[in-house]
Amino acid sequence: VPAMTARGIQASNTPDVLTETTADFGFALLMATARRITESEHFLRRGEWKQWRYDMFAGTEVHGSTLGILGMGRIGQGIARRGAHGFGMKVIYHNRSRLSPEAENECKATYVSKEELLKTADHVVLVVPYSPASHHTIGAAELAHMKPTATLINIARGGIVDDAALAVALRERRIAAAGLDVFEGEPKVHPDLLTVPNVVLTPHIASASVATRMAMATLAADNLISYLTQGKSITPLNTVGA
Repeated sequence: VPAMTARGIQASNTPDVLTETTADFGFALLMATARRITESEHFLRRGEWKQWRYDMFAGTEVHGSTLGILGMGRIGQGIARRGAHGFGMKVIYHNRSRLSPEAENECKATYVSKEELLKTADHVVLVVPYSPASHHTIGAAELAHMKPTATLINIARGGIVDDAALAVALRERRIAAAGLDVFEGEPKVHPDLLTVPNVVLTPHIASASVATRMAMATLAADNLISYLTQGKSITPLNTVGA
């Protein structure tokens, strides 16, 4: 953005239109991870399902569990509302700045330190923006703080998680499972993640509903039209000279 500003180029984005759809997907990924849906589907497709067992692919409870959210912007709050109101989850969160009391009440969310969140949450969802400061926010040390029964969900950006360290933690069952929609160096995926069974992998599709992608494209076009006709985009990221 600074480079664009220096060259007099208007930058814009498409906020809000993808919030609810991405929150939907984040919660879907959480449930698929907790309940071992991908792992059990692969088992079925391989023809290995021969009989019922009481512990067959027994996963982690979602309802009534503790949901920890790192990053409490629009999408984080959307996930919090789904967990608290739909599944009776205890919601804790950590953010660079604390939400207003009104927002916390709407989400039924309690602010805690990052360390307490990692140690306490049954499901950790990452929704933080990527920057040099947030690179490897979750690495080997952070994973070591999590419960061995916990799950980790990343719908933020690749690089927020140290994928190599996560693969080791999953293989050694230091955490129960992970659900990832984003990866370091995507579309490449760390090869070790492809060899562990207790991870759900999706190709960066959290906002991929027809209606949302159309809304994103429409807003992008409207931004361009607004800039060309009025000199300013609808959702600008910077200010450029007239």
